[in-house]
Parts: sequence; C-alpha cells; structure tokens
Amino acid sequence: MCAIKEVKVISDDSNSKECLRQLHQEIVLLSQLSHPNIVQYYGSDLSSETLSVYLEYVSGGSIHKLLQEYGAFGEAVLRNYTAQILSGLAYLHGRNTVHRDIKGANILVDPNGDIKLADFGMAKHISAHTSIKSFKGSPYWMAPEVIMNTNGYSLSVDIWSLGCTIIEMATARPPWIQYEGVAAIFKIGNSKDIPDIPDHLSFEAKNFLKLCLQRDPAARPTAAQLMEHPFVKDLVANRSFRSGMTRDTFPTSFDGKGAMHKLHLLHCLTERIWCSNPSNVRMNMSLPVSPCSSPLRQYRQSNRSCMPSPPHPAYSAGAANYSPINNALYPKRPSNHVPDPWLEISQLKAPPFDSPRRL
Repeated sequence: MCAIKEVKVISDDSNSKECLRQLHQEIVLLSQLSHPNIVQYYGSDLSSETLSVYLEYVSGGSIHKLLQEYGAFGEAVLRNYTAQILSGLAYLHGRNTVHRDIKGANILVDPNGDIKLADFGMAKHISAHTSIKSFKGSPYWMAPEVIMNTNGYSLSVDIWSLGCTIIEMATARPPWIQYEGVAAIFKIGNSKDIPDIPDHLSFEAKNFLKLCLQRDPAARPTAAQLMEHPFVKDLVANRSFRSGMTRDTFPTSFDGKGAMHKLHLLHCLTERIWCSNPSNVRMNMSLPVSPCSSPLRQYRQSNRSCMPSPPHPAYSAGAANYSPINNALYPKRPSNHVPDPWLEISQLKAPPFDSPRRL
C-alpha cells in the first residue's frame, strides 16, 4: 500500500513552480534515506500535467490528528514516541541533513505504534563548515536562531523543535499558543524565555526538555547524545535490540552502506490501492484511525473510542470478536447472514481481485 503526493504542473504559475521545487527536493532526500522511523520513498512519475510521488502509507495518521482525537498523551507514550523520533533524527543528522519542520503534524504513527518522520519539503543537506540562513519552519516550533538569523543555524534546530513537539504531545497544544503570528515569532526570537514545561511531567522528562530547549544552540545535545538520556535510554535499547539496529545505524557521515532493501514501485502499483481515490480504499476507511496496537490503546477505553469498528453484515471476517457479552456496544450479528455479494454475482470460487475480501 502507498500514499501519493501530487502537484499540478503549471509552467506559468509561480506557486506551482515552488511546490514542484520543494517536492523535487523531497524526492532527492528521501531517495537516499532508509530507516524504520522515516517514511519510505518508493518512486515518482512525471506526466505532462502532474508530478506524482509514491510514499509509504501510514494509516494511523499524524500525532497532531491523534492529539485532536484523544487529547494529551501520558508519559509512557511520550517516552515511546520521543525515543523513536530521536532514532530517526539521529539517522538523519548522521547524514548531515536537517529536517527544519519537526512538529506533530509531520510525524506519522502506524497501526503498530511505530513513528515515521514525514514531510521533507523543507529538509536540507548541509556541509560540515556551512550553516543555513533561510527562514524556514513553523513558528511555534521554530528555534530562536532561525528567527534571529544572525550567524545561521544547523542541525540543532531540530532538537529545539523536538522539545516543542514533546510539549505539544504532553498538553495537546503547541508551545507559545497564547501568542499569535508575529507576536509568537517576536517572543521566541527576542526574549530569554523558553516554553512552559508542564508541571505534571516527571523529573527525567523535565530535564530532557530543558536540554532540548537551550536557547544557545551550542548547549543543546545532539540527537545521538539524547538517546543516552534516562528519559528514553531503556526504550532506545529495547527497540534497537528488537529491530537489529546498532550504533552503526547512525554513522557520522553518509557512506551509502547498510541501506535497507527498498520496496519496488511495481509492487505498490500492482496492489492497486490508490489513496487518491476513496472508492479503491473503501475497506480501509472502516479501520480505526487510532493505532490500537500502540500505547494509545490504553486511552479512553471507558467510552471504547479505540475499539474496532463492527463488521459489515455481509462479511464474516472478524465477526467472532463481537458478542453481547464481550462487547455490549455493538449488537449481535443477525442470524439471517447476507452472502458475500462479490462471490454471488461473480459465481467465482475465489474472490475477484477487487473484492473487499481481497483487501
């Protein structure tokens, strides 16, 4: 399954040209990356009217979307997600690439609770002796040096944005939200303050945030150093053991080695599941938006907001999980079972390619 990003090609439109430029930059960067916590690039296609980019489809949605639906995350979820974000950032920074737009809306969660960094349209590769001076990012998550833009900035801006994203996950709103637009930018760039750290967090979490939110970029630890912090160290070690990752996964410079096997675009296309066409993903639309096998499954169980959807009367798959005893929210499946219409109409022994059972 894949997701498709499309940009209309309009030769005389400046906005279209800028979108194409950013998308091309994203293609170049993503084609060089392969990591469990970074969305996978499959390929691209340029027609006379459209540039299409095929990416890994992450069905759980973004952290921003989950916060809107479930509210602030507990600290167990914060630790888990922060460890994974750090893993992706350490890999990215090891290749001298800065994301520049780390925030909840650009971090996806799959149904297994695995984090995927996404939206690399603002990402940039930097050399060891240069800094960036362009004004890029989202204001509430933007580091002070990006706004001041005096001596340029480097990889450490992502660490500041990570701290802001943790606050976003802990409070269900971004830092500096009490200020609007220009006022927020002025506050971040000209004051000596840091965002308010939630009182309910543990000592380890508060200490981790203070390290991320050092106003002096040189005082901020790197992503690799933060992976040794007590707030996330145990989770980093456990995830590394399960996935077979070692410190070699985060080299100090890119040498092209150790890349994971990339799924060929043909496999994606032959599945014929196009996210741009709702009729071709009808069965997926009934899946819960929240990742029920992630740490979020512990949230709001009292009102069953993370329970799976009831089965359609026409399909028997999953019906055994629903009963008046185990799940009183849903009625018992009717006894007059409706046959699978795809099989009845087609008179085939096996479901046709486009049958919902095929998906």
